[in-house]
Amino acid sequence: MTKLPKEAFLKELADHYDRLTYSPLFSDYFGWGDFMNFGYWEKDTPGTREAAANLARKLFSMIPRKEGAILDVACGKGANTKLLLDYYRPEQITGINISERQLDTCRKNVPGARFLNMDAARLELESASFDNVICVEAAFHFDTREKFFREALRVLKPGGRLVLSDILMTEEAERGRPFRIEANYVESREAYRALLSRAGYARSEVIDATNECWHGFYWHVVRLLHEKLLRGEITSTKLQTYLERTYRRVPSLRSYVLAWAEKDLMPGTEAS
Repeated sequence: MTKLPKEAFLKELADHYDRLTYSPLFSDYFGWGDFMNFGYWEKDTPGTREAAANLARKLFSMIPRKEGAILDVACGKGANTKLLLDYYRPEQITGINISERQLDTCRKNVPGARFLNMDAARLELESASFDNVICVEAAFHFDTREKFFREALRVLKPGGRLVLSDILMTEEAERGRPFRIEANYVESREAYRALLSRAGYARSEVIDATNECWHGFYWHVVRLLHEKLLRGEITSTKLQTYLERTYRRVPSLRSYVLAWAEKDLMPGTEAS
């Protein structure tokens, strides 16, 4: 839900995430690792920091050719970007975000990479300049996903791939929750894939990861809060306050998806 002018909306969104992600409570929850996502929870995942790294690496696994230049869209504080160093040199990496404070943290986390203050739906980048584009859990804020998909397609080289994780909300949530765009509503995985096709991608896949991501995050938060109560670290009143914040998400969140979409090759070429 937003009726603000574009620049005002982006500033409020950046300020909101700055307040959230630099708070001691949030930083402690993520093990002071600069992550900010639901994570990908497997049976042996010990905690939030590891789950968040799992999610990034799950998306990396959907990039068949980890080479050339990569764009990290809505790169946050650079935790996911830093993991890209397992595959890329710093000079191959560009990250964009709308928070200058977070970009400063990115520059400390990944020295030598390029970080720019930029709207994902309006990329001020050269066409066909990236081999891959990644976006971790942010597209639900963009105005709109479709504009971002088209911009990502434009900056991708032929045969390049966009990989992302995303949260699909109910239509009511898109209309009523803060920092949401009603025009961004996507009903289902099938509709998501149709949107990628309409944006011009030649091939795509959209995977349901609701259980591993949203459900995993939810149950971890519930267990963690009760453990804190039992250890005397929070009061029962605080427990109820924190739980209610988590419960309020449940009716709004329809599903969590992982997706990849590929730009067609130049005419007359073949995929390797």
